[in-house]
Amino acid sequence: MHPKHFQLASRLLAEIEVFAEIDVSAVGISSSWLDGMRNRGIPFTPEYWSATQGPSRKMQLVRAARDMERQGLLRRLTEPHRDRTTYVIPSITLLRQAIEKLSVQADIDAICLGLRKTHWGAELAVQLEQWAAIVPQVAIRPEEVVPHSHPESKASMNDHCPN
Repeated sequence: MHPKHFQLASRLLAEIEVFAEIDVSAVGISSSWLDGMRNRGIPFTPEYWSATQGPSRKMQLVRAARDMERQGLLRRLTEPHRDRTTYVIPSITLLRQAIEKLSVQADIDAICLGLRKTHWGAELAVQLEQWAAIVPQVAIRPEEVVPHSHPESKASMNDHCPN
């Protein structure tokens, strides 16, 4: 995955994880972000995601979204009569690639929960759960952690690994 695509993909996953934590059924909770997330897609807010990095980073995210749409990795929803992206919907391929690249930093359960809470992401959640069930999860036991200061420990760790 191209680094600029990964920057955008990781932000999209973060938005889904945040949405998973919100009780959308609570009375009185409403906002354009919540409504958009639930009904249209992930609100496309490159100015927010790049606030500390300046306008060039914002444009990188905008260009990345257009490029990713051309590649079939996401769908952009735009303003009427303009090419300004307002929402994006990631493909299952993009979700999988971003989760694999983020490794343990991505909370698959939260991502699936966030997707299930939307009208546009419920089927993606099903596909992601099926994928997660068959993808081997890498579990590291404490005894397998190799201290960086002891390179000779690698040989002893390999002795314990089955072929």
